[in-house]
Amino acid sequence: MKPIMIIGGTDSSGGAGLIRDAWVAQKLGCQVLPIVTAVTAQSDDMVFNTQLISTEMLASQIKAALATTAPAAIKIGMLGNEEIANAVGNAIHRQSCPIVLDPVLKASSGRQLMSGQFPRTLLSQAQLVTPNLLEAAALSGYPVAETDDQIAAQADWFLSQGAQAVLIKGGHASGETSDDHLYTLTEQNILTAPRLEVATMRGTGCAMATAIACGLIQWNDLILACKRAKSFVHNYLREAINI
Repeated sequence: MKPIMIIGGTDSSGGAGLIRDAWVAQKLGCQVLPIVTAVTAQSDDMVFNTQLISTEMLASQIKAALATTAPAAIKIGMLGNEEIANAVGNAIHRQSCPIVLDPVLKASSGRQLMSGQFPRTLLSQAQLVTPNLLEAAALSGYPVAETDDQIAAQADWFLSQGAQAVLIKGGHASGETSDDHLYTLTEQNILTAPRLEVATMRGTGCAMATAIACGLIQWNDLILACKRAKSFVHNYLREAINI
């Protein structure tokens, strides 16, 4: 099993964060190197409390994991604040493997999970950034996109910050299909799946980013990894509806 380093917060409900990441990675045949940035107490409906890990402890976790094995990919989720984001960037800057950054800003219940800005240096380390429509708007400073042209403008902002590619996810939009827009410096692809009526979207962003990172390990092809990850998450949601 190829190792994947997953950096993010814990979720006491098990619905999102490192628990969801680990489940996805193991389903897709990867060994998990978990790095905890924050401990959260939350349910499907609300976040009760959060406790951020010190940057010293964070750096120690990453150092110990790297001493054990070199990751074949890195997925970054909840960071908590700008100081932790900078610490992560500094700790992994020598790694040459693919890095997928899921810029978690809020819990599904609406609680803020990130203070400060995502450092440009961290964005520029990412092979792929995977914001949803709300996160893309908040980070780029634009209104929430409603048209393809608006999505393209926000994608251009991420690319201007140094990201190699950006996948703006359309799960928060409306319509019969859920469309994710993948932009690189040279091309654009739209990944489409039938929209599913689900009770909660919790954990889907975590699952998508982790599945993409695992796909990059397996195929070393960004478009294929994104397509396979979207199918994986769609099938997971469809099965959850049918339970």
